Amino acid sequence: NFSVDPNKAPVYAVDTYLIGSNQHVLTLNFGQAVVGSNQQNIVARVSMTTTQAKEFLKNLNDHIEKYEV
Repeated sequence: NFSVDPNKAPVYAVDTYLIGSNQHVLTLNFGQAVVGSNQQNIVARVSMTTTQAKEFLKNLNDHIEKYEV
């Protein structure tokens, strides 16, 4: 069961992402463009084990295929 408090878990529209990893952990960094600049501000970071990342990728692919027009 998940409970989402929108004040504690805001939704961000992102323009870019960076992926960092080593043999144990994968980190996703999500960024938003700064208007009038080439800069991107990181607005959210998520780290997970490589096992979790593989499961996330499988679920993401399933959702994209399910809702793709």
